[in-house]
Amino acid sequence: MTPSLRPFDRQHLQEALRLARESPRLGSSPVGAVLVDAVGEVRARGRNRVNEAWDLGGRHLGDASFAHAEMDIYFQLGRIPDAQDCTLYTSLEPCLMCGGAAGMVGIGRILWACDDPWGGSGRLIAWNEHQAFRHTEVIACPFADLEQEGARLFAPEARRAYPEEGWQKWHERYPEIARWVDEADVPAPQEDEE
Repeated sequence: MTPSLRPFDRQHLQEALRLARESPRLGSSPVGAVLVDAVGEVRARGRNRVNEAWDLGGRHLGDASFAHAEMDIYFQLGRIPDAQDCTLYTSLEPCLMCGGAAGMVGIGRILWACDDPWGGSGRLIAWNEHQAFRHTEVIACPFADLEQEGARLFAPEARRAYPEEGWQKWHERYPEIARWVDEADVPAPQEDEE
């Protein structure tokens, strides 16, 4: 099936990337997500909050290994009765936990800016073949410029967090960016960087 892009897809992926840039300033990994309804209205925004305090007033996860951008959205919204009409935009291919949660919630469309060749769920889930996703349209990396932006944003974190085997997968998928990170010794974003 040929993926069908909507007029607002690009702007929501850009918003996910903007949210991803916020997380390192607050001590977490650079991943962002946005959930919109069928007409493109934002239902919730999320970002990685693994190293941040819980914000129960704002219904944000925190200080837990599962406080990923997508899980932040699900926690904010609770039940999503019209999930099949919603689109989830992420700056990075969802991990197995977040990809599985999207299937369990019944999200109708998922788009991500860049692949995660080691931590992404696509390494373990055949999105187009798995029962949980039979009604989910999955669109990976629909815009080349946003894919490069997402890969540049997350690559330093991938080098820091993943084992050598995982970093090698990044070298295979994004060779120029991985080489740049290695040669320039680009550090993973830190909370005090602007």
